[in-house]
Amino acid sequence: MSEFSQLIPSVTKMQNSSQPIHQENASSTKFNLANSQREWLWLIPFAAALYYPWALQWANTTIASIGQITPYAFIQILTAYTVPIIGFAVLHHLGKQETLTDRLVLARRLSYLVVAAPPAFTLVGVLLFLMKINGHDNAVWTGIWLVLTILSTMMIHTMPRRPIVLNDPAMYRRLRVLHGVFAVFILLVFLAPHLFNHSLGLFGNNVHLAIMDVLRKVYRHPAVEPILIAAFFIQILSGIVLVKPKSERSGDILDSLQAASGVYLAFFIASHINSVFILARYFGTETDYAWATGEPVGLLMDPWNIRLLPHYSLAVFLLLAHLACGLRIVLRNHNMTYARSNAITWSIITIGFVVTLIITAGMLGFRLI
Repeated sequence: MSEFSQLIPSVTKMQNSSQPIHQENASSTKFNLANSQREWLWLIPFAAALYYPWALQWANTTIASIGQITPYAFIQILTAYTVPIIGFAVLHHLGKQETLTDRLVLARRLSYLVVAAPPAFTLVGVLLFLMKINGHDNAVWTGIWLVLTILSTMMIHTMPRRPIVLNDPAMYRRLRVLHGVFAVFILLVFLAPHLFNHSLGLFGNNVHLAIMDVLRKVYRHPAVEPILIAAFFIQILSGIVLVKPKSERSGDILDSLQAASGVYLAFFIASHINSVFILARYFGTETDYAWATGEPVGLLMDPWNIRLLPHYSLAVFLLLAHLACGLRIVLRNHNMTYARSNAITWSIITIGFVVTLIITAGMLGFRLI
């Protein structure tokens, strides 16, 4: 009897000690189940990317048939803008997870591509034009994204579901400094004057052209232009490297915005340089304000030019947002508080939104005089 009495506490102790193990296993199962669902969220922005050119085409068809923008066409244009927003929402949601796996990181990176859909679609259109393949932009775009979908599905399905191995952030310190230095150079020599010039589009082509002729003497100077172009390519290459650790770490919405805007700008710069130096200059086209706004038809009435509306407007906003987020990192490194650095960043982003509206209004034909 005494042996039996001693056995009861031992059994009870074993049962109690097994409870944490069962709880841990249950928690691990729940974690894996949640991740297995999240790692396929990239399919939502991919579906939106397939829709992107059709939204622009349907909006243009409506506007061209009536001769003016209608509420239906306006809504269609807005839905085109939601495509990169959906990509951003998914990549930010995935980045809020406490533990990122290899699959979740890949899903985030695929969502980055959708954020860059507007400049990517413009780049596809320019390349097809150079190859004299006209009228098949939507079909080629659809084929590209279907191939990416199949390839990405295979990659995620065959990847192990293991926590991502993080590199030491200090490894990227010098590259971040280099990226920042060239950003300041490009901003002072080209971007700030260029955006100021475009903001004068509200006053008409003549005013824009007069200022542009003065500014071109600086950034098109034979001693400046090659350095400027090289700086842009350095920004693209260094940005591609720097987005890797960003995509592997959890962060707040401004961290996500900094990386996503960088990916957008990489595609935009590649597309813009291709258009200006290969398409326009090779064929002798003057790349002035009339060229950028698709005159005399305009951006909305032409089936090709309508893609330039989100292409340009989002580039202006995301450029200023990217600079603001970069400034936040500098302020934080100089011991400014999290709250104050964020407040300054959001203030600059708000100003950037206003600047975007001004430049976009001018490109759409609105005039103050």
